Amino acid sequence: MKIIVTYKTKYGSSKQYALWLADALDCQAEQVERIRLNDLLRYDVVIHVGGLYAGRVDGFARIAKHLDALKNKRLLLCMVGMTNPTEQEKYRQVFMNNVPEPYREAVRPFALRGNQLFSKMSLFHRLMMKVPKAMAQKVPAERRTAEDKAFIENYGKDICFARREAIDEVVAYVKGLQG
Repeated sequence: MKIIVTYKTKYGSSKQYALWLADALDCQAEQVERIRLNDLLRYDVVIHVGGLYAGRVDGFARIAKHLDALKNKRLLLCMVGMTNPTEQEKYRQVFMNNVPEPYREAVRPFALRGNQLFSKMSLFHRLMMKVPKAMAQKVPAERRTAEDKAFIENYGKDICFARREAIDEVVAYVKGLQG
């Protein structure tokens, strides 16, 4: 079974996950901008890893425009965000916004937690991060989730959430396809 991992990264978390996946699955990882449809057609499994920005999975649009041609492939979408992967409803919404309805059954989603690197963020992204902070602060203190509290407390700081073991579920799923 031939596998490829594509990725798009801004601050490094998606690339790190893509490289960990490629290592664990003994396959190639490539920046999605370097991949063409003819390249993808040579693989049985296509895994895309991209960060979340304003509800979009970075780089996935390059794959999504070929979903019809890739209908016989195993497609995985790894969404890398600041939100804890246990917040399944939030990631489900992102998945629904990124994968057109007729293809949702063909794409298997996974949620991975990315790093929060304010020191590397562009001014635009730092400003964007003020919105979820303000939303968390509007929630009465007694009703805030642990996630809300941690976000408010750690706003503006560099925190590394990416962990190699976070890919275990993805790796197990792909190995299950092989066996």
